[in-house]
Amino acid sequence: MKRILVFRHDKIGDFVLLWPALSLLKNALPDASIEVFVAPVLKSFALACPYIDNVIVDTGDDAAIRKEIAQRKYDAALVSLSQFRIYKIIRNLPIPYVLAPKHNWYQYFYKHRTDAQYKVGEGCWRGGCMLVEHFLTEHKLDIPALPEQYWDVSAERDHWQLYYGKQADEKLIFVHPGTGGSSGSLTPDDFVNLLTQVNHASIHKCRFVLTYSGDEIVLAQAIFDKLTQANINVEMATPLKDLTDFAKSIVAADMFMAGSTGPLHIAGLHNVPTVGFYAGRSSQPKVRWQTLSQSHKRLAFTPPEGKKTGRNMSLIDFDATAKSIAEFLNTYYKV
Repeated sequence: MKRILVFRHDKIGDFVLLWPALSLLKNALPDASIEVFVAPVLKSFALACPYIDNVIVDTGDDAAIRKEIAQRKYDAALVSLSQFRIYKIIRNLPIPYVLAPKHNWYQYFYKHRTDAQYKVGEGCWRGGCMLVEHFLTEHKLDIPALPEQYWDVSAERDHWQLYYGKQADEKLIFVHPGTGGSSGSLTPDDFVNLLTQVNHASIHKCRFVLTYSGDEIVLAQAIFDKLTQANINVEMATPLKDLTDFAKSIVAADMFMAGSTGPLHIAGLHNVPTVGFYAGRSSQPKVRWQTLSQSHKRLAFTPPEGKKTGRNMSLIDFDATAKSIAEFLNTYYKV
C-alpha cells in the first residue's frame, strides 16, 4: 500500500491518543504515506507527529474535501472518527478498502467493520490500536510493538528548560489549572494548598510553571499570586505562538500536573511523569483517560465516586495526594 488516510477527532486529547495507533501503522508500513484528516487547529501539530506524512484539513467544505481525497488516490481509509458526515464524504470514492468501528447505526454502510471498543481496565487509546490491528491482520501484516515513548524531542530539552528559566538543581513542575471538560478542575486554593505541601515535602528544589490558554489565565494568575505571597518558586509560563511549540516545550518538564486531559496527554507523549485529577465516576476516568507515559510514571487522583461527590474535586484528600507526589519526586529523582 502506498497511501492510507485516517480520520480523527478535532479535540487535542483525542488526537494525541491516536498516536499509538499511528505508530503501529507507520512501523508496519514504513514506506506508505500515512495521512490524517484533522481540524485546522491541529494541522501543524499533526505534521510534527513522526508517524504522519501528510494532513488533510477539515475546512468544513465537504465537497472540496471529497474532491481532495479522491485526487490523492488512497489505498485504504481507517475511520477512527465515526460520524455520519465522514461516511457521506467518502461514500462511493475509489478507495479499495475502508474500515470503520462498530459504532452507531451507520456502521452498516461500511463493508469492513471491527470492534474497536477498549475493554474495562484499558485506556481509551486502545480503541485506535484495535482498529489498526484489525486492518494489519486482514492484510497479513505483523503488528509491531508499541514504543516506550511516542515523541522524542529530547534534543530540545535544554532549549526549553532554558526558556522556562530552570536552574541547575531545580525540578520543573508544570501545572495546568484549567480543564477541557473531560474531567474536573481544582480550585485555585486547592492548587495552592497542594503545591505548597509538595514544595515543603520534596527533598528537591521545585520550580512550578503555570501553563494556561485563553481564559485559564485567570486561574493561573490567582494561583501565582498566592504562591508568590507564600515565597514559593513559581512562574507564569510565557505563552507560545502555537500548539506545536507548546507541545514540544513540555519536554522540559520533570512532572506535569493537570485536570485537563489534553495537556496531560501531550505530556504523556514525552513519557514525562504525569499527575492527573479526574472525576470520580464508575467509568473509571483515571484508567480510561490514562496518559501515554509508562505506568510507573502515572499518578491519578479522584474524589469519592458518586453522583453527588464525583465532580466535587475539593473532596480529594490533598494531604495524602501531596505526600504521594512528593514521595514520587523524592524516589524517582534521587539526589
